[in-house]
Amino acid sequence: MQNGFIEVNSEGVSGWGEASPNAYYGETAEQVEVQLQAAMPWLEGVRVESVEEIGALWAESWHYLAPSRAAQCALNLALWDWLARKKGISIARLALGHDAEPVRTFCTIGLSDAQELGRKMAELRGFPLVKVKSDARADFAPVRAVMEKTGAAVAVDANAAWGAVDGAAVLREAERAGVLFVEQPLAPSDDVRLPQWRAGSTLPVLADESCVSEGDVDRMPGRFSGFNIKLVKCGGLTPALAMARRGRELGLRTMVGCMLESSLLIAAGAVVAQLTDYADLDGAWLLRDDPFAGLPLVRGVLTPGPGAGFGVEPVGTL
Repeated sequence: MQNGFIEVNSEGVSGWGEASPNAYYGETAEQVEVQLQAAMPWLEGVRVESVEEIGALWAESWHYLAPSRAAQCALNLALWDWLARKKGISIARLALGHDAEPVRTFCTIGLSDAQELGRKMAELRGFPLVKVKSDARADFAPVRAVMEKTGAAVAVDANAAWGAVDGAAVLREAERAGVLFVEQPLAPSDDVRLPQWRAGSTLPVLADESCVSEGDVDRMPGRFSGFNIKLVKCGGLTPALAMARRGRELGLRTMVGCMLESSLLIAAGAVVAQLTDYADLDGAWLLRDDPFAGLPLVRGVLTPGPGAGFGVEPVGTL
């Protein structure tokens, strides 16, 4: 996977943004670059003095950046970072009125054979939250093993793979196993079946691919218990914060997640995590060489830095 970065520089201040395009949404790094280049003439005249202006520019930018939400995300983050750095405060203080608290995050175990699973469980022993990926078999043996060996609270991400299983029975089994929640068990085109599945269980079921943008949130009640917010799929920090707040208004559970991202995008997710029930922000932890520094993840806890903007700085030349 190839990510893209953008630097906004004005008045001697730089702000950084990141795009993590995902093939599932038909996005590529090349497309992001093309869209951002196309927006450059418009950007020359952009002036930002407030959060409200960032919001207005987010909406206006779609005219130049469509159909790339990842490009829109990168620009949105860069504008937030620039304004906060200009004011000498953190993004969290700018957006929420207070600096960010440490964030407990899920760390994910992907589909694994027995040997891989053992190694990954050893790496995550003592971490508070673990997410286990599941395939079409909906096998809960790995889930029980992770709970036993790590002592973590566990959620299951089905990645829309459970279309052929007895969904009601699988959710009851997950509940008996002590799973915190199940994420996206069915494809978005098939999630109308979820209310029937959930009738026999109190286990929360969260949307991911079924809730992409702010406009999807109001469709969640009655179908899902909540949803996963990803900045690159909704278009940045501005809509992500709006989604978290609307989810709370609707009484839904919310989580902020990530793709494979540097500490820059993860730091933006940590701001949203101040408003959500859960965070799944281990993307930078999986990188061999993180191009940004300043957001340590220690035993499953992210600690935002005290610096201005997102609190992270580029390492070397991007």
